[in-house]
Amino acid sequence: MKRNYIGLACTGHDNSIAILSSEGKLVFAEASERYLQNKRAINSPPDDMIRIESLINDYCEPDALLVVSKTWSEQSSIRFSRENELAKQRMLEFNSESPSDQFLAANANVYRYVMEFVGNNVRNTGQHLQFRCDTSLQRSVVFKSYDHHLTHAATGSFTSPFSDAMCVIVDGFGEGSSIGIYHYLDGKIQPVYVNEMLGNIEKSIGVFYGTLCGWCGFDLWRGEEWKVMGLAPYGKLNQDIYDLMHKRIAISELDVVCPVDGNKSLNELLGYSKNPDQTTLDIADLAYTGQVVFCELLNTLLTNVHRLGLSDNLVLGGGCALNSSYCGKILDATPFKRLHVSSAPGDDGNALGAAYLAYYEDHSKGSPVPFFSPYSGSEMSEETLSNMVQFSGVQVIEGTPDSIAKQAASLLADGMIIGWVQGKAEFGPRALGNRSILADPRSADMKDKINARVKFREEFRPFAPSVLHEFGEDYFVNYQESPYMERTLLFRPEMRSQVPAVVHKDGTGRVQTVKDIWNPEFHRLIQCFREITGIPMLLNTSFNVMGKPIIHSVEDALAVFFTSGLDILVIGNRMLIK
Repeated sequence: MKRNYIGLACTGHDNSIAILSSEGKLVFAEASERYLQNKRAINSPPDDMIRIESLINDYCEPDALLVVSKTWSEQSSIRFSRENELAKQRMLEFNSESPSDQFLAANANVYRYVMEFVGNNVRNTGQHLQFRCDTSLQRSVVFKSYDHHLTHAATGSFTSPFSDAMCVIVDGFGEGSSIGIYHYLDGKIQPVYVNEMLGNIEKSIGVFYGTLCGWCGFDLWRGEEWKVMGLAPYGKLNQDIYDLMHKRIAISELDVVCPVDGNKSLNELLGYSKNPDQTTLDIADLAYTGQVVFCELLNTLLTNVHRLGLSDNLVLGGGCALNSSYCGKILDATPFKRLHVSSAPGDDGNALGAAYLAYYEDHSKGSPVPFFSPYSGSEMSEETLSNMVQFSGVQVIEGTPDSIAKQAASLLADGMIIGWVQGKAEFGPRALGNRSILADPRSADMKDKINARVKFREEFRPFAPSVLHEFGEDYFVNYQESPYMERTLLFRPEMRSQVPAVVHKDGTGRVQTVKDIWNPEFHRLIQCFREITGIPMLLNTSFNVMGKPIIHSVEDALAVFFTSGLDILVIGNRMLIK
C-alpha cells in the first residue's frame, strides 16, 4: 500500500505542514501563518480544520495510507512536566524584591508557561486531521512523533549537499535542552550530545538572544530578533555590557553554562535595557554588543564541535541559524570548511524534518541534494486572477515570461517599486524571488523610500541584495553561495557606491544567490535588469508590510498593492499598473 508522509510542526508558534509523496518527493510545505495571514500563527494548529481536507485531496495520492509525524516526541510531555516543576522551584529561589531576582523569577515563570503552552499544542495537533480522515475523507492514518531537535537535524541534513556533516542545533529550547549535536553520515543521523537545561531557561544561546531582543525594546513573541540584527551595525562595543554578558552565559566544551556569580551582575546589566525616554537608536550599542557575544558563544561551541574530528562540513539549524549576520562569518571564524543552512531552519522547517524521518524509516536513507528547492508552497488562484482581470477595472498587461521580465526590468530601472509574484511560494521566512518586493539597488534613497512608503517599518532595517551567481565574486569579499538568503557577506568597498540601497551600515548585505537552474523567472528578470543598467542585482524584500506574514493569495497581494507605495504588481505573466 502506498504511503504519503505528512509532517506537522506543532511547537505552538511558527507551526507548519509538509507533505511528501510515496516516492519521498516534497509536494507541499507551508507555514500556518501564510494561510491564516496571522504573524507566527501562535497557538493555531497546522492541520487547520477547514483547510486540511483540501490539502490532503490536492497533494496526497488516492487511497494512500497517511503517515503523520509530529515534531515533538511521545516522551516530550514527561520532559515538559519535569521542566515545569524545576522552573517552579527556581521561581521560589528568587523571592527578593531586587530587579535581578524579579527578572529571574519572571524568566522561570515564562519557561513554565512555555512548557504548558507547547505541551498543549503537541497534544492537540493532528486531531483535526484525524477527524477529517475518519469522517469525510475515509482515509487511514498512522501517527508518529520525533524528538524536537532531531526534526531540526533532519530538515538540515536531508536538504544538504553533504554525505557527511556535523549537525548543530541551537535554539531557545527543545525537549529539556537548548543544544543538539548530531553526526550525519551516509543518510543516517546519530546523536552526539544533547545538553540539559534542568529548569533553567537561561542555559540557552537562543534565550540569551531573545532576552537581548526584549532589552532592546522589541517583542520576542512577534519574532522581532530580526530587528536586533538590523540595529546592531549602528552601535559599537560597550565593554561594560560585554563583560556583564559574559558573566551571565558561557560555553563549556559542548554545553551552555550560567556561572553562579553571574546573577550578581544582573542588576547592573538590566540598567542598560531600553527605557521609555530612549529612541531605538539610543540602545544600538546594546544590540551591537549582544550580537558580538552571541557570535563568540557560537564560535566557541562550533570550534569545540569541530574538534571531535568527525567532519569539516557543518549543518546549522534551530532558531539561532536564522541569524544571517552570524552565518556569513562561520567559515572565517571556525575550522569548518563548508556550511549548509536550510531555507527554514526554525520551527516551521521541522514539519519537513518530521516527514523525512518517517519516510526514511520505511525507505533507504537520504543522499546529498545538489539544491533543495524552497518553492513548495501555495500558488495563486487562476480563477481569482481571471475574476480580477474581468471585474477590477485595473489596468492589466498580459504577456509572456520574456516580455513581462523585460518590461518589469525597465520599470525597475526607472525607479518603480514592484511586487513580484511567481509560481509556488517559498518555504521559510524569507522571500526568494517568488513572493518579493523588488527595487533598483542603485538609488541611495530607495531603502528609506520602501521602509516609509511600502513596508511601514523602522528606518534602520536593511534590504537584501539578490545577485546573479556568476557576479557574486565581483561584489562580495570571500563570496559564498547563499541560496536561501541565509548569510550576510561583506561588500567589496569599491562596489558599495554602485548599489547603496542594499549596503547596510556596516558594509554588509544579506545575500541571495540566484541561478537560472534554481529560479529561471527571477534569474531572467535580474538578467534583463543587468542588460539595461549593468548591475546584476536587485533589492529584494518580502512581499508584506510590517507585522504581517508574506502574502498568501491574490487578495493579499492586491491589499498590499492598493494600501502601500507599490507602483507595479506582477503576478505570473500579468502586470497591474496603478
